[in-house]
Amino acid sequence: MPMHETFVDGLGNVAIQAALARIELTQLKSLPKDGQTPSFEVTSRLVMSIDTFLKMHQSFSEVIRQMEAKGLVRKAGTDAPAPALSAPQSTKVVTKAATKAKTAKRR
Repeated sequence: MPMHETFVDGLGNVAIQAALARIELTQLKSLPKDGQTPSFEVTSRLVMSIDTFLKMHQSFSEVIRQMEAKGLVRKAGTDAPAPALSAPQSTKVVTKAATKAKTAKRR
Protein backbone atom coordinates (compact mmCIF):
# COMPACT_ATOMS: atom_id res chain seq x y z
CA MET A 1 0.00 0.00 0.00
CA PRO A 2 1.52 3.37 -0.97
CA MET A 3 2.31 5.81 1.80
CA HIS A 4 0.23 8.99 1.94
CA GLU A 5 2.06 12.26 2.70
CA THR A 6 0.35 15.45 3.84
CA PHE A 7 1.93 18.89 3.94
CA VAL A 8 1.05 20.87 7.06
CA ASP A 9 1.57 24.59 7.67
CA GLY A 10 0.59 24.44 11.33
CA LEU A 11 -1.39 22.90 14.12
CA GLY A 12 -4.90 23.83 15.12
CA ASN A 13 -6.52 22.53 18.25
CA VAL A 14 -4.81 19.77 20.23
CA ALA A 15 -7.16 18.04 22.67
CA ILE A 16 -7.64 14.89 24.68
CA GLN A 17 -11.17 13.46 24.45
CA ALA A 18 -12.40 10.03 25.47
CA ALA A 19 -8.87 8.64 25.97
CA LEU A 20 -7.81 9.78 22.49
CA ALA A 21 -5.49 12.59 21.45
CA ARG A 22 -6.83 14.67 18.58
CA ILE A 23 -4.51 17.01 16.67
CA GLU A 24 -5.88 19.28 13.95
CA LEU A 25 -3.51 19.84 11.02
CA THR A 26 -3.85 23.14 9.18
CA GLN A 27 -2.80 24.69 5.90
CA LEU A 28 -2.58 28.31 4.84
CA LYS A 29 -5.76 29.24 2.94
CA SER A 30 -4.12 31.97 0.84
CA LEU A 31 -1.16 34.27 1.08
CA PRO A 32 -2.06 37.31 3.18
CA LYS A 33 -1.81 40.80 1.75
CA ASP A 34 0.54 43.27 3.42
CA GLY A 35 -0.52 43.94 7.00
CA GLN A 36 -3.11 41.16 7.09
CA THR A 37 -3.05 38.14 9.32
CA PRO A 38 -2.78 34.82 7.51
CA SER A 39 -5.78 32.53 7.78
CA PHE A 40 -5.53 28.78 8.13
CA GLU A 41 -8.00 25.97 7.62
CA VAL A 42 -8.11 22.53 9.19
CA THR A 43 -7.35 20.02 6.45
CA SER A 44 -7.06 16.83 8.47
CA ARG A 45 -6.94 15.48 11.99
CA LEU A 46 -4.63 12.99 13.66
CA VAL A 47 -6.38 10.80 16.21
CA MET A 48 -4.34 8.44 18.36
CA SER A 49 -4.25 6.72 21.73
CA ILE A 50 -2.74 8.56 24.69
CA ASP A 51 0.13 6.03 24.68
CA THR A 52 0.94 6.79 21.03
CA PHE A 53 0.64 10.54 21.70
CA LEU A 54 3.19 10.26 24.53
CA LYS A 55 5.55 8.15 22.37
CA MET A 56 5.30 10.77 19.62
CA HIS A 57 6.15 13.49 22.16
CA GLN A 58 9.15 11.47 23.33
CA SER A 59 10.37 11.01 19.74
CA PHE A 60 9.93 14.72 18.92
CA SER A 61 11.79 15.70 22.10
CA GLU A 62 14.71 13.46 21.13
CA VAL A 63 14.85 14.95 17.62
CA ILE A 64 14.86 18.47 19.11
CA ARG A 65 17.71 17.54 21.49
CA GLN A 66 19.70 16.24 18.50
CA MET A 67 19.00 19.43 16.53
CA GLU A 68 20.12 21.55 19.52
CA ALA A 69 23.32 19.50 19.82
CA LYS A 70 24.05 20.14 16.12
CA GLY A 71 23.36 23.86 16.51
CA LEU A 72 20.38 23.79 14.13
CA VAL A 73 17.99 25.25 16.70
CA ARG A 74 18.30 26.79 20.14
CA LYS A 75 16.03 27.20 23.12
CA ALA A 76 14.06 30.43 23.35
CA GLY A 77 15.54 32.99 25.71
CA THR A 78 19.19 32.18 25.10
CA ASP A 79 21.48 35.03 24.09
CA ALA A 80 23.35 33.03 21.48
CA PRO A 81 22.78 34.18 17.90
CA ALA A 82 20.45 32.06 15.82
CA PRO A 83 22.27 29.66 13.52
CA ALA A 84 22.50 30.65 9.89
CA LEU A 85 20.48 28.23 7.84
CA SER A 86 21.54 27.30 4.36
CA ALA A 87 19.71 25.21 1.81
CA PRO A 88 17.86 22.32 3.43
CA GLN A 89 19.97 19.25 3.91
CA SER A 90 18.71 15.73 4.25
CA THR A 91 19.61 14.54 7.72
CA LYS A 92 18.66 11.20 9.11
CA VAL A 93 17.70 11.53 12.75
CA VAL A 94 17.54 8.29 14.66
CA THR A 95 15.39 8.15 17.77
CA LYS A 96 15.58 5.57 20.51
CA ALA A 97 12.15 4.27 19.46
CA ALA A 98 13.36 3.73 15.88
CA THR A 99 16.49 1.95 17.11
CA LYS A 100 14.41 -0.35 19.33
CA ALA A 101 12.07 -1.13 16.42
CA LYS A 102 14.98 -2.07 14.15
CA THR A 103 16.50 -4.26 16.86
CA ALA A 104 13.16 -6.02 17.43
CA LYS A 105 12.78 -6.73 13.68
CA ARG A 106 16.21 -8.39 13.55
CA ARG A 107 15.27 -10.89 16.27
